[in-house]
Amino acid sequence: MLKIDIRSLKTGPHELEFDVDPVDLGLEEQSFRDIHVSARLDIDERHIFVRFRVTAVASLLCDRTLVDFDQPVRGSYQANFVPPGDIEPENEDDSLFPLTAGQEDIDLTDIVRDTLMLSVPIRKIAPGAEDKDIPTSFGEATESDFDPRWGPLAKLRPDSEESPE
Repeated sequence: MLKIDIRSLKTGPHELEFDVDPVDLGLEEQSFRDIHVSARLDIDERHIFVRFRVTAVASLLCDRTLVDFDQPVRGSYQANFVPPGDIEPENEDDSLFPLTAGQEDIDLTDIVRDTLMLSVPIRKIAPGAEDKDIPTSFGEATESDFDPRWGPLAKLRPDSEESPE
């Protein structure tokens, strides 16, 4: 878990740095490493505004070559911790989180994990994989490899020898 104890923090800005274990974020150890969070908290009497950047090294599987590789990833997010009465139920702002009176800490676990997961590219391509030729055919197909049910359809093609014209 990634919780920040807010009891001792005074009103005003605070810069915090964390090195986080993947297990603390609910991630598999082999999927991420070297997770680092840089956070700035702006605190007033009723609100806490949090901006953070997260960096890590992700272990990925190349979509093109199926080779494992490591890639640095980074993301950022902003969150507002406000009194529950300030959050309207129909408000779809996903950056608002409840902050109750007397609360001792704020939990950044879910939002840091989600930010890190969203920083992983959709298309995972290993360095140099774009330059490699990918085989698109394997072996030579013979006439006996084709399904005989396609025969009548093949005759309908204009370049077919048995074209019905």
